Amino acid sequence: MNFFDEKIEKSQNICILGHQNPDGDCIGSTLAIYNYIKKIYGDKKTVKPFLTEFSSKFKVLKNADKISDDKNDGTIFDLCIVVDSSSKERFADFARYFDDAKDTIVFDHHENNTVPAKTSVLFPESIATCEILYNFLDKQYFDKDIAMCLYLGIATDSGVFRYKATTKKTLSIAGDLISYGFDFTSLLDQIVFDNSVAQRKAQGLAFERLVTMCEGKVVFSYLDDDDLNTLNIKKTDIDNVIVYLREISDIEIAAFAYQVGTKIFKISLRSKCDDLNVSDFARAHDGGGHAQASGCMYYGDIEKVRKSLEEDLSEFIKKRKNNK
Repeated sequence: MNFFDEKIEKSQNICILGHQNPDGDCIGSTLAIYNYIKKIYGDKKTVKPFLTEFSSKFKVLKNADKISDDKNDGTIFDLCIVVDSSSKERFADFARYFDDAKDTIVFDHHENNTVPAKTSVLFPESIATCEILYNFLDKQYFDKDIAMCLYLGIATDSGVFRYKATTKKTLSIAGDLISYGFDFTSLLDQIVFDNSVAQRKAQGLAFERLVTMCEGKVVFSYLDDDDLNTLNIKKTDIDNVIVYLREISDIEIAAFAYQVGTKIFKISLRSKCDDLNVSDFARAHDGGGHAQASGCMYYGDIEKVRKSLEEDLSEFIKKRKNNK
């Protein structure tokens, strides 16, 4: 029994937190731990996962319906487990559960993690938090549902094994997880590749608005609340727009903005160059992430956001050139 299993054994009430706007790795690691504890202890322990709203496509994962967005749970937890979150600020409105918990632990692969947990398991060289968990969870309790959650996190955070941070170890782990017998082709189709008509229309609109910046090195587009209302689509269903922007040839960075509040835009960033770490850029603009995939916040109307982003990215790229 490792120290993580010992913490679980000693705790009766457990919560699991991730970052706001959760992605596949965050949801996969949350549910892998939830299903792992339930597999071992059943109803003998109370386990509550908390995340902000996420796409309904993740409902294919076992117990996804157990994830709550309740910000007013009165439980004082014996153990708070944090996954895939680089800072306490990214807990959204669930930070109180962390603050009040008797014990805390964080599993994460982001650079410069600042979560003030009592125990930190940090491996920034790992492609995904789910890759870290694969090595920490006791494999005698693995089943196809836990394996599916871990595989999804690894597959999505690696760009379905296309990003350069993917290693031989990553592929070996993915191969072992597939051996548990879930339909990985169907899983990837449903969560990564399948799109609704509304999603395709949103992608089309984003491409109609596409502009180049920084002497053609950056492509940019956006969607605002009016667009989402017209298309009758949720913010959680446009996360793949940036994926298609990144596939444009002869660029170094793809940037996609979408509105998350009055004059507030979330910027998704993807780098195609080893020497342009967009995580560094994002941390300077109220965000964070990874070297090739990060996000941050900009404020103002969309024209102000576009102009400011272009100026900041131009300076960011210029600094890269000066350091060569």
